[in-house]
Amino acid sequence: MVNQTMSSLGNSSGLIGNIWLPNKVMALIATILAITITAWVVRFIQYRKSYKEYASGIPCPPFSTLLGTLKSMGDQYAHAPMTAHPHGIMTMIYDKYNLKDMFILDNWPFFRWRQIIICDPNLAAQCTQNHSLPKSVVTGQYVGHITGKRSILLTEGLEWKKNRALFNQGFALAHLTTLMTSLVDEVEIFRDVLGKLADSGEVYPIEEAAAFLTIDIMGHVVLDISLNSQTMKSELVEYFRNSISWTPKIVATNPLVNLNPLGPIMRKYYEWKMDGYLNKVLDTRFAEKEGSATKSKKKPVIDTALDEYILQQEEDNVALGDRGLDQIFKQVSIDQMKTFLFAGHDTTSSTIAYTYHLLGKNPKCLAKARDELDRVFGTDTSRTGDLIKENPSIVNQLPYVFSCIKETLRRYPPADTARHGDDLVLEYEGRQYPTKDFMVMVCVHTIHHREDLFPSPYEFIPERFMPAPDNFQEIPKNAWRPFERGFRDCIGQELALLEMKIVMAMTLREFDIKSDYETWDRKLGRKEPGGILNGTRGMFGDRAYQELIASAKPSDGMPARIERRTHN
Repeated sequence: MVNQTMSSLGNSSGLIGNIWLPNKVMALIATILAITITAWVVRFIQYRKSYKEYASGIPCPPFSTLLGTLKSMGDQYAHAPMTAHPHGIMTMIYDKYNLKDMFILDNWPFFRWRQIIICDPNLAAQCTQNHSLPKSVVTGQYVGHITGKRSILLTEGLEWKKNRALFNQGFALAHLTTLMTSLVDEVEIFRDVLGKLADSGEVYPIEEAAAFLTIDIMGHVVLDISLNSQTMKSELVEYFRNSISWTPKIVATNPLVNLNPLGPIMRKYYEWKMDGYLNKVLDTRFAEKEGSATKSKKKPVIDTALDEYILQQEEDNVALGDRGLDQIFKQVSIDQMKTFLFAGHDTTSSTIAYTYHLLGKNPKCLAKARDELDRVFGTDTSRTGDLIKENPSIVNQLPYVFSCIKETLRRYPPADTARHGDDLVLEYEGRQYPTKDFMVMVCVHTIHHREDLFPSPYEFIPERFMPAPDNFQEIPKNAWRPFERGFRDCIGQELALLEMKIVMAMTLREFDIKSDYETWDRKLGRKEPGGILNGTRGMFGDRAYQELIASAKPSDGMPARIERRTHN
């Protein structure tokens, strides 16, 4: 009995020990969790407090310790399309809260970095012109699958400097005029496309038609080949457009949209297809050159890269028969070509569409542009292309048409610049603001729509940009920046402006082109056709708001009705 009792006690104490041990472990885990959570909460509060200290004295959107500025962002998206480009949202925030030259956003944990939003030309100059902040890694995460990681859009330091200097010559205006015949020929095809659309009576996304034009032009400028995407399907163009369609969404109605497992696979697939296509083009071009640099003044961008490579091999005394293309060189060159093809066609096509849109809504401005074209080219519109080929500089005799293009770029800037802070300290109103560990966004859209910089900012007033004394106002220094400014301004801006002047010269007197969202919405079965639905289908009272699809593009591709003019 005693033994049984002792045995029972032994078993009981073992059972108690077994119960006590897990409880002790659980208590330890609970203590660790409590300490961790407490430390996290303290750190979180300190982090939010540091925002208040940094932003003190700067008008900013409403801020809460729990949500930071997320609610302020959400309030604006509630009255805007979910596909809206973020720069339009920044302008809404700026207007809503009567902000000034810069403001700070803290959207952690949904966005890793705090953001300094620059809304002032002088502050913009500090971080792009006086000192060029490095590009934000966010840019690479967003468009790297389209441009490639070695793109001059994404690289820094000596690599960027070398490639920028190398390719600058391919986009110099003097060189571009040697390609004028190819440019005019492509615009003549575009004019035929518009004619067919006019004859069909179909409402069609004009940005899409313009995109095929601009990528065909880039085919000549970059690769010296005809992509023919305006008249037939182009393999390379299909790869590009499909790659763009798989670009991650920054904001979406469905938060799971970026978790689609096919996304990374499809982006990688189309990157591989584009690289393969351009790899063959490089090999073919290199073989055609037979180891010799181009002697002709007409030199496409691809030859600029190959000639530099050939000259380097000559300096290294590589025998002619041993010369081949190094894989690193090929990848760097391919990434630059993808960058030029993407950036060079995507933003230009949007501006062409928006120029038609604004001129269609402002008939007096359209009449003035047509009168100027009549004075310069004569009333026989069929001769316009030939006159440009004979005298390329004639397009520089169109100050009003050019002002219409510049005003369009002010109203609908194609892009902003996102930089990553470094040792730069911004000087503002007697205070210093370090940029380290911040993302710095120069919001061009907001700068372009400030009443004090551009009076009546939402009106289309081309006279702003006319040469004195015919100008509406003096443009404040550094205020107009659709191509950004400084060391890293857009390498292709001269080409973009040249293209747009040629397009307007050769089409404005041939066609009446007006956006027609009402018919388009009705075709798609949408409610309240043509309406903006309390802002959820438009911005700033404008149905043709800018969407974010790799760049700022007109909503729905700018559906337009095109009619042939019965008189000139």
